[in-house]
Amino acid sequence: MVHLNYKTLLIASIIVANAFTYALAQNCNNLIFGTIKDAKTKEILPGASIAIKENNQFSVVDEDSHYHFNQLCKGNTYTLQINFLGYQQKQIEVEIKKTATEINVFLSPVASQLAEVNVQAQAAIHKPLQTQSQLKGKELELSRGLSLGEALKAIPGLSSIQTGPSISKPVIHGLHSNRVLIYNAGVRLEGQQWGSEHAPEIDPFIANQITVIKGAASVLYGSDALGGVILVEPSPLDFNKKLTGQVNVVGMSNNGQGAIATMLESAIGKNNNFCWRIQSTYKVAGNAKTPNYYMQNTGFNEKNAALTFAYRSAKLNAELFASTFNTKLGIFTGSHIGSTTDLDSAIARNEPLAIYQSNLNYTIDRPYQNVSHNLVKFKMSYLLRDFGILHAQYSNQQNNREEYDVVRGSVDKGYQLKFDLNTQNIELFLDHNVTPNIQGKVGVQGMYQQNYYAGRDLIPFFTSYNGGIFLIEKYTKNKLSLEGGLRYDYKYMQARVRLNRKDSKSPEIQPEFNFDQVTATLGAAYQILPDVKWSSTLAKAWRPPAINELFSNGVHHGSASFEKGDINLKQESSLNLTTGISKTNGKLTGEISGYINHIDNYIYLKPDLLPVLTVRGAFPAFNYVQVNARFTGADFLTQYQFNKFFKTGVKYSLVRAYNLANNKHLEFIPPDKISLILQASLNDSKKIKNTGIAITINHFAKQWRVLPAQDFAPTPNAATLLNIDLSSQIHIGKNQFNLSLSCLNTLNTQYRDYLNRFRYYVDETGRNFILRLQVPIGKGLNKI
Repeated sequence: MVHLNYKTLLIASIIVANAFTYALAQNCNNLIFGTIKDAKTKEILPGASIAIKENNQFSVVDEDSHYHFNQLCKGNTYTLQINFLGYQQKQIEVEIKKTATEINVFLSPVASQLAEVNVQAQAAIHKPLQTQSQLKGKELELSRGLSLGEALKAIPGLSSIQTGPSISKPVIHGLHSNRVLIYNAGVRLEGQQWGSEHAPEIDPFIANQITVIKGAASVLYGSDALGGVILVEPSPLDFNKKLTGQVNVVGMSNNGQGAIATMLESAIGKNNNFCWRIQSTYKVAGNAKTPNYYMQNTGFNEKNAALTFAYRSAKLNAELFASTFNTKLGIFTGSHIGSTTDLDSAIARNEPLAIYQSNLNYTIDRPYQNVSHNLVKFKMSYLLRDFGILHAQYSNQQNNREEYDVVRGSVDKGYQLKFDLNTQNIELFLDHNVTPNIQGKVGVQGMYQQNYYAGRDLIPFFTSYNGGIFLIEKYTKNKLSLEGGLRYDYKYMQARVRLNRKDSKSPEIQPEFNFDQVTATLGAAYQILPDVKWSSTLAKAWRPPAINELFSNGVHHGSASFEKGDINLKQESSLNLTTGISKTNGKLTGEISGYINHIDNYIYLKPDLLPVLTVRGAFPAFNYVQVNARFTGADFLTQYQFNKFFKTGVKYSLVRAYNLANNKHLEFIPPDKISLILQASLNDSKKIKNTGIAITINHFAKQWRVLPAQDFAPTPNAATLLNIDLSSQIHIGKNQFNLSLSCLNTLNTQYRDYLNRFRYYVDETGRNFILRLQVPIGKGLNKI
């Protein structure tokens, strides 16, 4: 058995760096140089920043407004991004054809500089040096209609933990729920995310791109970011456009799902100082189908909307964002069993009883969930000339969840569990320039939460206060970037719970909890070649135990399990090292990264192996326990472009997670996954352009490291799935329509996913055809 450690990762990184350096070297002794000036007055603009997007080279022009970049590869095309306070951001593509290429840049002043500075000039400050991946462009468009968890599975190192076919949440390097922060339009999402079957209340249709930060990121984003951060990012508002938009229509064959999402936006006002955007989504789906049968009561519906209204001027930027997310989710009926004998039989059976099978219909009966999430955000940014940008943000979230069980022998139509969580966040931070080479961010954050519950006892009322203060600085000089940061967090929580939780007349106690910790990060990146970059980050992160981990005591119907918490659990603390290397240009591109994450007091749900019989039936039992754990793993991605028509790629991810006390592998950790991608494109015609086909073969290994005695059932066998995607742009008159057809699980393979909590009872979904059409309104279409 091979265990990764810090020394192994560093040595491997150096070896790979040298391999890239010597094996992939080409004619890269070329130069881009020039000046940056005002387009009207032709005055020089010392202090303007210029960056090469492809290799992350960055420079601030000198007192004569000159810049230069060297070690650029002949034949490659590079994108220059130029920013300066008070001027429009500019982007220029340059193909290297000779040894020295002169590009003189002229910037135009604008009255509304903040809209540009916020998004582009400070992007390097908002996101740390550590490993990042993005889902955008064509890949994002081909995920439309899928949940956030399912869409992100295309990124190496990401998987999803599921509860049946309709509930999915992201997993980063084996960590999920309260160890992965999700930001929706710049707001930290706070719902009842402690439940593995509580999917994120996010509409992926609002995203122009989704960024995943892999590894601990507590300094910048706060507690709970042990596994990473997911940023769901709408496209920046365009204050120069009149009415534009798009309509997305999606249809799926497996569960008869239909979805329609619309977006409209426009700049308004005499000087285009105002801009608005409105979005809406409606989804409806029936019972999902495995290769051999429909799963009863697995339909869902979803209704979402979002509104953005923004103002900008020379020094002030303000934005109001509001969204609502509403869904009703059916829970597979066969997961609620009458007796322990029936439960054992259901787990041993190859498929559920006929009474739990169905046909394609849209009826949602008990058990089911009703979930709504409402969010309001107000943000202001103010330009402090020659110093930076001051940001202030307030957000209010209201999360409401109702869970309806199968109530045996009763005509009760009410809920069995109800949770209402109110969260208020306030943030104040300053993006600043210390010197031309040093940029940073300093700020304070506060969060207040109050949780109300009704119905059956599972978790108590609670009130919590969180506060944090942080500083992070980044130094860039030629090929080298260094980053360091510190943060202090404090959390106070008070619960209200009955002394005897089975007696509604028992006296109430109010236990209090206090948690605090200092976290830190150190990062470095070095541009080995113009298109080869090495980076490494060492980060300390933490997480206080969640309310369910402390107090759970009953049947959690969504996951069809009996869960028991432990009031004596301590806070988690982790030390995470991530290192990797990437190549971004040429025929061969790719990245490889490795990580080790040591977590003290790691909390997880451990199978009890003795099911619990309640008045509502028999359920698998799980206890929240705490161990010292070590997570290690690697992500690999490479692509080779044979010519302009053909490209192939390979993705590979592995995670190893061990209980350090007994050296046993932890339960519910993703198995190894390898993907082979073959892509081909066709010549454009007058009407049809950018036509392509992609064939993806995904292989999921058996999680054999988890022993049979550790779970209620043996881990599922390995599975290989075939997916096919066709996409094209159709031009009719002046309009461009994006059309795609996907087929998931093309061979209709019968299998079970180890990370699906319902794998004890049912197979995964079978073949699924997905048709997508994107229609522009004005010139608002995204290209795929």
